[in-house]
Amino acid sequence: MIECFYIEDLSFGISEIKLTEEEFKHFKALRVLKGDRICLVNGKGLAVFAYVTSVNNSFCVAKVLNFVENLGEIKQKIDLALGILDNRERFEFAYEKAVELRISEFFPTITKFTQRNKIDESRLTRKAISAMKQTMRSRLPSINPPIELKDLMNRFKEYDKVYVFDISGKRFSPIDNFESVLLVIGPEGGFSESELLTLSKKKNVEIVKISEFNLRAETAAISALSIINNSLKNL
Repeated sequence: MIECFYIEDLSFGISEIKLTEEEFKHFKALRVLKGDRICLVNGKGLAVFAYVTSVNNSFCVAKVLNFVENLGEIKQKIDLALGILDNRERFEFAYEKAVELRISEFFPTITKFTQRNKIDESRLTRKAISAMKQTMRSRLPSINPPIELKDLMNRFKEYDKVYVFDISGKRFSPIDNFESVLLVIGPEGGFSESELLTLSKKKNVEIVKISEFNLRAETAAISALSIINNSLKNL
């Protein structure tokens, strides 16, 4: 198994890479050895495969073998809008798994039933970096500032399809071919009746459900993204 590391300033043309500080701690924890192959990503779509040439107590050095663009990425744009959850750990868990499942952009959303309107972007970014390395993808999703649901609706026209998840909807069945989709999931308590009515009137919106049972927001997000992933033809 090739281990993956994050180097933000990774660029084309380099022949050697040094791992220090946090990534070197990660390197030691994984017990990577001299001569092992490793992968490095910069979160902007560039990946490098290299082999370790030396290791000491404070850093290691690896020689570059080759560069790969968009390693582990998909052609389609899959974005997630999730109502900000009162439970921060559940909210961060949902985002971390969404990164693993290849979202491109994240919209922390403020709705009638959200109890918080702030996020800790630095914590979310750390979770995303960990998930990116775990699944060997080369791009970090962008995290938008918290957005009101009414303002999010103004962006619906950017997508081929917008799926809004609610127990009142029909069974979720994603379209076969798309360039971009947005999944919209409410906070604890879901969406209000007035919000659902407004959402249902938007041109490319479909109100859908994953299960006959009420799911937690993070369960709905992971399940919906898994279904979308399984429908892709070019993975």
